[in-house]
Amino acid sequence: MTPADLEARVKRGETIERAEMAGASMAGAQLARAKLPRADFDGANLEGADLSGADLSGATLREAFLVNAKLAGAKLSKADLDGANLSGADLSGADLTRANLSGANLEGAKLPAAKLRYAQLDACNLGDAVLENANLSSADLVECHMGGANARGASFSRASLLRADLREANLAGANFEGAMLEGANLAAARCERAVFTDADLGKARLDMALLDEADLRRANLRGATFNQASLTGARLHAAELNPADLLVARAAWIDLSANADGSQRSALADVGRPQRSPDKSTNRRFFGVGDVLRNAELEFDAGAYVEIESRFERCNIRLGRDVDLVVGENGSLEDCTIHGGRLLVHGTVIERRSPGLIEPQQVFVSAKGALAATVQQSSEPTHFAFERGCRLRVQISDPTPGGGQEEKR
Repeated sequence: MTPADLEARVKRGETIERAEMAGASMAGAQLARAKLPRADFDGANLEGADLSGADLSGATLREAFLVNAKLAGAKLSKADLDGANLSGADLSGADLTRANLSGANLEGAKLPAAKLRYAQLDACNLGDAVLENANLSSADLVECHMGGANARGASFSRASLLRADLREANLAGANFEGAMLEGANLAAARCERAVFTDADLGKARLDMALLDEADLRRANLRGATFNQASLTGARLHAAELNPADLLVARAAWIDLSANADGSQRSALADVGRPQRSPDKSTNRRFFGVGDVLRNAELEFDAGAYVEIESRFERCNIRLGRDVDLVVGENGSLEDCTIHGGRLLVHGTVIERRSPGLIEPQQVFVSAKGALAATVQQSSEPTHFAFERGCRLRVQISDPTPGGGQEEKR
């Protein structure tokens, strides 16, 4: 069958199974919505061809030249595209379920919303490709190059990305649940709000990666590097890692709660320390909205969890070791003195007498919180975390004799 014969039959709407077109020169061919299941296009030149909406399920296109080809909405499930050149091709919404793309060139290809479940993409080139909202669940992407790719919202759940190159890729909101990323390179990748629960990131490079609000619960991060990585709001409950590896990262706060509900906002330095769930605390105290407490002397034993949605005035509050004092959005502490503990402010804390905070372990102020106080530190430094948008007027006293004060606004 000649290329002209094939185009004519396709134009008539015929179904042509097992068409023999190996090595054919068909650059620019008009084969939109062609019905060509199990066709043989091995080594064919289909540069710029229009195959949008075509049925090529089970077809063989090994080493085919498909540069800038139009394959949007095409059916390529179980197709063999080993070593094919698809650079710049449009595969938007294409079905490539269980397709073989080993060693294929997909540089700059457009694959938004494409279906690539169980596809073989090992050692392929997806550099600068568009993979927004694509489904690559359980795909084989071992040693795949995805540098600069846009994979926002894509699903890589249970996929194998061993030693894959994802440098500077946009992976915001992508799903890597249970994926294998051992030895992968995610340097400078955008991973905000990405899901890595139960994923294996052992020995992965995460230097300068943006992991803000990423879900890394139960992930294996042993041997991973985090130099200058951003982890503000990252979920790290039960993640396997060496806490010292995080000291080169930066974060205003991280979430160590099991349910990723923000109930255990902590500093990076708290990773690896024993964590206590406030919901299971046997010493939990709650002060509700509308209550007013004045001139009270309050003391809470070590391990307590105290939540204030009330108004406290001129109170003296002593907190034992590892006590969490949470000032809720409706809570207000005015002219109070707080000794020790961990202070989390979502409401308002304003001192009249200095210092208002004496030797706290931690001070965290959320975006909705307001804090105006002098912090008198102990010899053990206080961990500070301030979210963008919070209102601050803080003086920090040097605990050394004769030390001065540092003011933060």
